[in-house]
Parts: sequence; structure tokens; C-alpha cells
Amino acid sequence: LEISLNGDVYGSVQSGDPDAENFIPREFELSLISALDPFTRAKVFFAAEEEGGRIEVFPGAGEEEDHGGGVAVEEGYVEWVALPGGLGLKVGRFFQQFGQLNRWHSHALQFQSRSLPHLTFIGEESLAQDGLSAHWLLPTGGAGAFEATAEVTRSRNEILFGESDGLSYLGHLNAFWQLTASTDLDLGVSALFGDREGLSGRHRNRLFGVEMAFNWAPPERSLYRGVVVRGGVMLSDPGAVSGLPQPEPALGFWSLAEVKLSRSWVAGGRYEWVENPADRTESAWLASPALTYWQSEYVRLRAEYDVLRNPGNTTGQFTLRVTFAMGPHRHETY
Repeated sequence: LEISLNGDVYGSVQSGDPDAENFIPREFELSLISALDPFTRAKVFFAAEEEGGRIEVFPGAGEEEDHGGGVAVEEGYVEWVALPGGLGLKVGRFFQQFGQLNRWHSHALQFQSRSLPHLTFIGEESLAQDGLSAHWLLPTGGAGAFEATAEVTRSRNEILFGESDGLSYLGHLNAFWQLTASTDLDLGVSALFGDREGLSGRHRNRLFGVEMAFNWAPPERSLYRGVVVRGGVMLSDPGAVSGLPQPEPALGFWSLAEVKLSRSWVAGGRYEWVENPADRTESAWLASPALTYWQSEYVRLRAEYDVLRNPGNTTGQFTLRVTFAMGPHRHETY
């Protein structure tokens, strides 16, 4: 049994509200991981969260409410990893395979928040629901790695599905190519379908995503030099409610890059833009430079400055973030 504890704390100063709460122990995560037998393993992640410091993309536009934090099961599932034909199964509560970064826990993210499209269309946290996930590694014979994921879950994301607790369906296709000894390319496509239920009625809700990742790391210098570039597009396409006009889809995109300057120092930046699903005439963008210092593989310090422009307002926020890990917890390559 592997037992680990991760901590994520930061202090921040906002240009629009310098007296706001500026020190937040945002999350402490306890992970329990065990190989049950040669074919099966179980994972459970408990998170104690403190609300605050979140980015409000469109204030008052129906985003998630502040519930004051608390302790919850982020993920808890059992998975079969060595089934015939390249198949894998997962049952329980899990971060869904909508792209790659949705599978990452918040302390592993390259910036202090998820992207603007994710915050707007999904919420502050990962898309995590309860159900079944099936993964298939296609037998392609070495021309690249191709995988497909299908998931059926009980709806529990309020932004996507409102009060509905019906089934939602997710499909994800991913392709990976090793271009040279030092470069690789990753492309993925995701689609999520489910019913949204609210005061205005019940309708179909759809969310689509396309993303890419490019990595350069010279084999002989990979500890000291490297470049990672990621980007993606998300489209929220709700169906019509009976008796109401057909809503227009809302679009968003995100991009980020990191450059490894040395074994310990990493410089990065991101730029994101998203439309307001409630009013397509409104949009917001976010730009963030960041500098990260890896004291060791267990301690990371990051300075980041976020500039957010939403309708009628531009705000800046400086964040100094400390992330630490106790125990053998390792980030997986999703």
C-alpha cells in the first residue's frame, strides 16, 4: 500500500482588491494506492480544500458557487490493467478522459488554475463522475500509439448537467507519435453528451474538445533542457429547450508553453480566450507568465502573474505558490 500526502498552498495579491484574503492553503490531498493482484489495482484520493483565490471568468454568470471548502473523495476506483487485447477497465469515481489535463490533479497543473474554457464550461475542478471507463490500446504495429476511451457515468457536474442525475457518455481518441529521438507529438479528440435539467426545462448538452501537445527533450540533456507546448479548443453546444430559441454554441481555446532553463528552473506562459455561454457578445481572455523553481522532486515553488480581461474589467493577480509531496506519490502519464 502506497500512502502519500500532497500540499498546495499559495499567497496572492489582486490589483482590484488588495485587501482580499491573500493566503490560502488551497488543498491537501491524501492518496492511497494498492496493487490488489497482478491484474487489478485500487486508488482512492481524499482532498481537504479551502475555497478562495479562484478566477471568476464571468462574474454572476452562473458559475459554481463557493461552498466554503471541505473534505471529499476526489477519486476512488478499481481498475483492471492487463486484460487481453490491450483493454483496460475502471469502475468507481474518476477524473474523466476529456482531453489529458482533466486527468491531472490540481497540484500537478502547470499553472495555478485550469484553463478559461474549462472553468467556464466544466467548472473549477476536474470533470469527475461515477461510472465505468473502458480503455483500448489499438494494435497498430509501431507506427504510433493510438488509444480509445469510452465512459458511461452518472451525471453530477452542475455546470454541465444542472440537476440531472441521468447518464452521460464520453468518447476520447488519442494518437501519439515519436517524431525523432528528442521530439514527440500528441493529438486528441473528446466528446461528451448528457441531459441538462434546470428551471427552464430539460435539454441535451454537448461538449467537444480538440487538443495537441508537442514535446522536445534532447535525450542526453533532458534533465536540463526541454520545451513543452500544449493547446486546445473547446466547444459547448447545448440543445434547444422546448418553447425557447435554439442557443448558440460557445467557443474557447487555450495554449501554454514551458521552457526548461536548467535542472531546477522552468519558465512558462499561457494565453486563453472564451465566449460567455449566457451571452455570446461577451468574451474573456487570460495571459499568465510564470517562473517555477524545483527545489527537489518533492518541493516546487512557482511565481505567476495572471492578467484577466472580462467584460468591462481588467484585473491582475500575483501568486506565489508552494507545492510539496510526502511519500511515494508519482504523477502518471495520462
